[in-house]
Amino acid sequence: MKIGILTYHRAENYGALLQAYALKTYLQSLGHDVSFVDYWPKYHSNYFSLFSWQKFKQVSFKWKMIMLINATIWLFPRYLRKHRLQGFMREKLGLSEKPLYTNDDNKTEKYDLVVYGSDQIWRKQNLGGMLFDSWYFGSENINAIKKIAYAGSMGTVETTAQDDEYIKTMLENFDEISVRETDLQLYLNDIGVSSTLVIDPVFLLSKEQWRSIERKSDENEKYILFYNLLNTPESKSFAHLLSKETGLSIREVTKKINFSHIGKRYICSASVERFLQLIDGAEYVVSNSFHGVAMAMMFEKQFYAVGMGKKSNRIKSLLQSLGIEGRYIDTFYDAKFGQMIDYQEANARILCLTDKSRSYLIQSMR
Repeated sequence: MKIGILTYHRAENYGALLQAYALKTYLQSLGHDVSFVDYWPKYHSNYFSLFSWQKFKQVSFKWKMIMLINATIWLFPRYLRKHRLQGFMREKLGLSEKPLYTNDDNKTEKYDLVVYGSDQIWRKQNLGGMLFDSWYFGSENINAIKKIAYAGSMGTVETTAQDDEYIKTMLENFDEISVRETDLQLYLNDIGVSSTLVIDPVFLLSKEQWRSIERKSDENEKYILFYNLLNTPESKSFAHLLSKETGLSIREVTKKINFSHIGKRYICSASVERFLQLIDGAEYVVSNSFHGVAMAMMFEKQFYAVGMGKKSNRIKSLLQSLGIEGRYIDTFYDAKFGQMIDYQEANARILCLTDKSRSYLIQSMR
């Protein structure tokens, strides 16, 4: 079967690339011809550009100078990060240097099946105003005999009555719909759309499969891995508190590249393979990222999800299904150290959810 995957496959973000790799690899293991529907419009590419000319045009002369100075000083580490993540896209996702489809006028080649998801493909985008992108809702731009959604997400569910009508109408384009979060499933049910709850694609692969692509290391130093995607003060405070409690140093993976992120602690330009190795080698993982927590679970790490605010629904949904909801902490004041995760129980639940999700995906493809 010729299968296309439509997701955020070119996003320069570890979680987006990991879930894209996982879904493609799993579908290929079933014997199918799998590739990405290479839709990447200008609003996506602008978001990940090394320099925002649009913002540059809007700010004062003083801020123009500041932007130019910052861009000059930090150009190399930002370029290095982009280069490494785009290398993963080419080598592991099979993408070309430039996307095939970039606007609403494009029509794709014909697929037997297109799988939409995972990641937050149904959130609003900056399309000259915050609007939904019809490509991710099964529009006629994509030529496929069958269209299904696997582990679709909207992020935070905040909609208007007009949004509800649009979503309900557009989701009629799908033959099968599955979602990643309980609150999204409940929302869809409220507007009359039936869906199945499944697990994120990263869990479709085994720990051994992930280790097969991680960068090898002979490092012996024990450390706390802090994946600081959202840069929230609560997660920073918690990481420091955990370091003080355990006596372990912190290694922080962050996309922030500036004078406050210089030194051995900060890792700003890691490849995907290095990112996996950093999680796998950690004693503890602290993260405000869904996929940071997901990969910590994959490698059976003692972890804490901290300070995700309105973006916590995704991780709370997963942790509740595994019976370890206490690993999410709103602020460092809620910290309770010394309670270890029982991975025998958690892994049994993950395996059950993964088996159900694999079965759902295989059945939906028929």
